[in-house]
Amino acid sequence: MAGSTPAKRTIRDLPGPRGLPLLGSLHRLGLHDAHQTLEKWCERYGPLYTFRAGPRRFVVVADREAANALLRDRPQGFRRQREVETVFRDLGFHGVFSFEGEDWRRQRRLAVTALNSNRLHSHFHIIRTAAERLRRRLQVAARDGQPIEIQRELTSYAVDITTALAFGVDVNTLERGEDELQRNIQFAFEMLGRRVLFPIPYWRWIQLPADRRLKRALSSLEVAVGEFIEQARRQLEQHPERHEEPTNFLEAMLAAQATDGSFSDEEILGNTLTLLFAGEDTTAHSLAWTLWYLAKEPEIQERWAGEATQVLGDDPVPTDHEMVGRMRYGDAVLRESMRLKAVAPASMYEPLADTDVGGVRIPAGTSIVILARHINRESSGPEFDPDRWLDSDRIPDQQSFLTFGAGPRFCPGRNLAMLEANCALAAIGRDFELELDESGRSVEEFLGFVMVPRGLKVRLRERVPGKGSTPTGPGVGATIS
Repeated sequence: MAGSTPAKRTIRDLPGPRGLPLLGSLHRLGLHDAHQTLEKWCERYGPLYTFRAGPRRFVVVADREAANALLRDRPQGFRRQREVETVFRDLGFHGVFSFEGEDWRRQRRLAVTALNSNRLHSHFHIIRTAAERLRRRLQVAARDGQPIEIQRELTSYAVDITTALAFGVDVNTLERGEDELQRNIQFAFEMLGRRVLFPIPYWRWIQLPADRRLKRALSSLEVAVGEFIEQARRQLEQHPERHEEPTNFLEAMLAAQATDGSFSDEEILGNTLTLLFAGEDTTAHSLAWTLWYLAKEPEIQERWAGEATQVLGDDPVPTDHEMVGRMRYGDAVLRESMRLKAVAPASMYEPLADTDVGGVRIPAGTSIVILARHINRESSGPEFDPDRWLDSDRIPDQQSFLTFGAGPRFCPGRNLAMLEANCALAAIGRDFELELDESGRSVEEFLGFVMVPRGLKVRLRERVPGKGSTPTGPGVGATIS
């Protein structure tokens, strides 16, 4: 059970906003800023409260101990909100993220193995090459002198790494430019978030223009991913030894399918799509929020750049994972940004049986929202202070930093996310100064499936000798393999 003591209260005893007949508080929840409203209500009603949206009753949990107890009790006691699995299945993304129970356990093992630290370290050249390409792309933007939407470059960086590491395919969007694959991934991910958050599944009866566009994007993605899968099958045929030692996650799934049939074609497709989405947006947007903070804080930016210059020396990007590991302040800046701007600020679950959460009796099937970002802030403070991660007396513990989740279902891609994000930060810090472009609208939190910085543009300037790093040439092209 999620509660450590027998419940003395029921949902009816919880405080919360008063709603309208039929609507409840639905009219007060914006589709793309609902997390902010829930956090504001938390300030008023406390870390455990309830509200109604249409016919559904929700319980909101922003209590650190109750949230961690719930997350540790997965998948035995709790599961993701059923609507999440339904939407993923309908769109063809059903994989390790959305599976529950034994299906999840079966697929989780391969995902954890494919993304463990040892494997990532042995394939660091993939991340290094993508960082070199990103640096050259940003160098062109700096010399152009115009503000750029930095998220596009960061998304290309994340897409290139994910496809190379997980599927053995070098799409190289950083040098070839944003392609159809990347555009379809971004649009489908946005629509995925819309459908998960939308209170009524209107698309089952009415197809709006966006839904018809989504259908076309998904068809195109299935074709592209199908080519990845066929390429991996050919590699396994040409290199039978890879059935025992697969070189990427896709080969591992295909090898398992050939050995014992543990993965269906549908599951292979779903997991491939899931990794594309998870590997792209979460890392890219975490990086974007980090650069936003750095552009806002000149003193922190100079300290970050100084460390990058010292660690990298004459190397334009980190040459190995150990060099990335020496970026202690850069890592602290990243973690602090992820604490305050968690790309998954809220997540929904439901108990499989009647249970206790924070001393409250919760019936099976009740919708529960965990406010991870609120817990991050309340546990360690709302101020942006990277030094807290370097002070043993102030460093947030695992229960106070829920950006990657907690318990058995913590994010299996967190090692990759931290490694590739820190590698990019090192390369950017060594060679570029950041400044926010505030000629347009201010940067806002926009909640889709993840929380993105809407309206973020930056100006880049190449650092001069003595104030960062020594200028370097455009570099030599490289191929991810």
